[in-house]
Amino acid sequence: MDLKANVALLLLQIVLYRQQELSHADKSLKLDDLLQEPIVDDIILTKFNTHRLVKLYASGLSGLQLRTLKGIVRSLFNKGLPDKNAPVTVVTLANYYYYTRVAELEQEQIPKLKKQISELIPQRNGEIGRGLKPC
Repeated sequence: MDLKANVALLLLQIVLYRQQELSHADKSLKLDDLLQEPIVDDIILTKFNTHRLVKLYASGLSGLQLRTLKGIVRSLFNKGLPDKNAPVTVVTLANYYYYTRVAELEQEQIPKLKKQISELIPQRNGEIGRGLKPC
């Protein structure tokens, strides 16, 4: 299943935070090991399913079962990174999806918003010219 970069990043952030919690709560769990093979549990599932970003950008994922969520995390790890020599961990994957999202914003979303704003400004100026008060 291909996730949008922002949704994948959110999931990885939730997973990272949970791995940190687990390693602090149980000293037998090493954070480095958890970052390579994360434990995906009900707490991650609940945080992901109820997050506003998931409801907004991936509403079909908001009712996931734990087994499916584990599969999604596994598929992110299996997909790996563009640099095949880089270690695949929760942190390296999160960094990759972070930079992917930034690139999406810079190359697609921001130019699209600028264009929409530039189209609205002449319309708005026309309304003001006809006696309508500015906001």
